[in-house]
Amino acid sequence: MIPLLGRHLRWLALLCASLFCTTSFVLWLPTPSALAANGNNTNVIIMIGDGMGWEMARAAAIARGTPMYESGKGSGLSFQNLSGYTFATTYGTTIPGADGVYSTGNSALDNSNLETGQSPVRPGFSFNPLPFNPGTTPTGGSTSGGNLVGYDPQRGGPNPWTPISPTQAAANGFDKEYIKFSYPDSANTATTLYTGVKTYNNAIAVDVFERDLVTIRQIAAEQGKSTGLVTSVPIDHATPGAAEATVNRRSKYDNDFPALDNILQEALRIYQPTVLLGGGHPLDFENESNVGPVYQYTYIKESTYNELSSKPNNNRYGYTFLERGPDAAQKLLDTARGVEPESGDRLLGLYGARGQNGNLPTSSANGDYSNTGLDNFSVFSTQGQNPDTVRPLSPGETDAQFIAREVAENPTLKDLTNAALEVLSKDKDGFWLMVEGGDIDWAAHDNNIDNLIGTMNDFDKSVQAVIDWINQNGGWQKNVLIVTADHDHYLTLNDNFPQLLAQKGAEALTNEDNPAAAGHFWGSDPNVKYGWGSHTNRIVPVYFQGGKSTISNYVADGYTAYGFEVPGVSGAVDQVHIFQAMRDAITGPGRSAVRR
Repeated sequence: MIPLLGRHLRWLALLCASLFCTTSFVLWLPTPSALAANGNNTNVIIMIGDGMGWEMARAAAIARGTPMYESGKGSGLSFQNLSGYTFATTYGTTIPGADGVYSTGNSALDNSNLETGQSPVRPGFSFNPLPFNPGTTPTGGSTSGGNLVGYDPQRGGPNPWTPISPTQAAANGFDKEYIKFSYPDSANTATTLYTGVKTYNNAIAVDVFERDLVTIRQIAAEQGKSTGLVTSVPIDHATPGAAEATVNRRSKYDNDFPALDNILQEALRIYQPTVLLGGGHPLDFENESNVGPVYQYTYIKESTYNELSSKPNNNRYGYTFLERGPDAAQKLLDTARGVEPESGDRLLGLYGARGQNGNLPTSSANGDYSNTGLDNFSVFSTQGQNPDTVRPLSPGETDAQFIAREVAENPTLKDLTNAALEVLSKDKDGFWLMVEGGDIDWAAHDNNIDNLIGTMNDFDKSVQAVIDWINQNGGWQKNVLIVTADHDHYLTLNDNFPQLLAQKGAEALTNEDNPAAAGHFWGSDPNVKYGWGSHTNRIVPVYFQGGKSTISNYVADGYTAYGFEVPGVSGAVDQVHIFQAMRDAITGPGRSAVRR
């Protein structure tokens, strides 16, 4: 059971700051003993492979030795053993700007005031979802249509694996460019997964009018459950961010106290997940130093970091704070064993390898972390347009010593997941947990099949850890597990991919420019290896299991968006329904999404 404040959290946090409160904000909250336990003891866990489309899972399965399959759930990975399987549409909204051109990045407000929700509504705007508006460019581009991008299974494929061949595509009316238009981002899709509400790219748990939404994490907390967020990327990135804050732009990572219109301050002072573990550590963030420690405070402000680092057990935020350092994984687990959510304890862990933009150490396909410390997190950097071959070594440090230090000073995603389970499982009312393999997305942006397989393996190890934990803690009647992606990229494996991967290895295939010799390509042109460095609107796989899972009940269903009925897609759910299924498991079927 955890402390709750309902609808007045933001006001009370600001009041606390205005009174120059230097103690933990939790002192303003009711104590846990003052609140009645009312959870249903069900644990709900959603694991998100950021950018993990069907082809990404197939590539990782083939790397494990699975024969190349051409349809269906596949096998070889832990999450492919889950009993339930479907796929989900991921599209968001599109709204015209002052020039009349629709954009997936526009809210309904005119952006004259950067503060969340403080701008007026665009002149003449009213939300109308239909007709679906896929646009003509990656960000939109149309000048007429409805305010939902939508998904056309004939143009985009009725499932993630169709079509596989150009011949099949032509016969079925598939448009290979279609899924590149009006694609979603991780903020938009995470918001829908957590709230059941469609919104715009960049939105962090706000609707198109920039109004705060109530997330599944909050619903779980209001049922007395502990909650947790785990990620391999910065803790205030889009996917965790949409479960811990309500702001209008995903780039609002942190700001100096007492500011609140940012992800990290809202997470630590308002929404307060019980466990928050991931990247974002500022040490050698930019990968430019070879003369000693350099700190870049991109994902956490210097003032926030200093408060936490100097007061790990008595900071204003009321969190037990851990950061990267020697024997990090064991220290994290030991600390987690002493955190008591029933007593109001909370745990914050901040990690990240030097030179990796705040992300955990990168695991390559063979699991040797040989790419750790290299900046592989920008579009096409592996192609050679902006290659990074130099690590930010300390004076006298070798590459081997660098890698060994980073692996020792940072937990893996599996380590973070196990620590979260250690804490959250102490709550007798149950818990809600999100685990993100965020670096899968970075590998796909870079068109790096080596890092893609490595990060998929790290994510799958975390999934297996959760499955093992479920089997030892109440089984599938007490636990619900959902594994999915927020969005896809544009990867196609050629028929010779398994043979080439076995013969040459993933690193060689990554560096091979010829698609035929590489066995795969990115984008819509089979003759161009590095043809697309961003997301797509392709439907994504959903794997699930649990006695209280209701995802199957929503297949082909429509949903309600801003008062309008929106049709579903045959054979698929929407991310709206994944939220509804999590809510069903926590509160029972039939509850409506709510807005503050």
